[in-house]
Amino acid sequence: MLLYADGGKVLFQRKAGAFNITFFAADSPVRVGRTDLSVMVQTTSDHTPVLDANVSLRLVRHESTTISDISAPLRHEQATNKLLYAAMLDLNTPGQYRAEISVQTKKESALVTGDLEVLPPEPPLLAHWPYFVALPIVALLFALNQRLKLKRRAASQQ
Repeated sequence: MLLYADGGKVLFQRKAGAFNITFFAADSPVRVGRTDLSVMVQTTSDHTPVLDANVSLRLVRHESTTISDISAPLRHEQATNKLLYAAMLDLNTPGQYRAEISVQTKKESALVTGDLEVLPPEPPLLAHWPYFVALPIVALLFALNQRLKLKRRAASQQ
């Protein structure tokens, strides 16, 4: 099921202890490069947002010979929606990552895990196709405008 929310696409949602933890990605699909990842933390009892937690994200990717490990604290200040905890991360390698989200409040703590697939970057032609399409359209509209102006001048001179 594909859901979009204020933080982007819901990647996964887990219950852990006293928390419901939802993991979002602003871009769908997630691709190599700078990406906005965010988390919403809610209480399991009444689904109210938890706004006073320390939330961190760790992404781990196991390759045949190396392990890629990216960690970042998630903060309200970096989120557009202040109910979310967010961070901008640079993902340099495509592949399957294990996402570990840690939530710590004064009374409770939780750790949830899930999968995050990072795809290779889009080919430049696909990423910038609107610019390639817009230029011929603008040129065509300009030529049409000039032709109509010439017709109007010719008609007014007769």
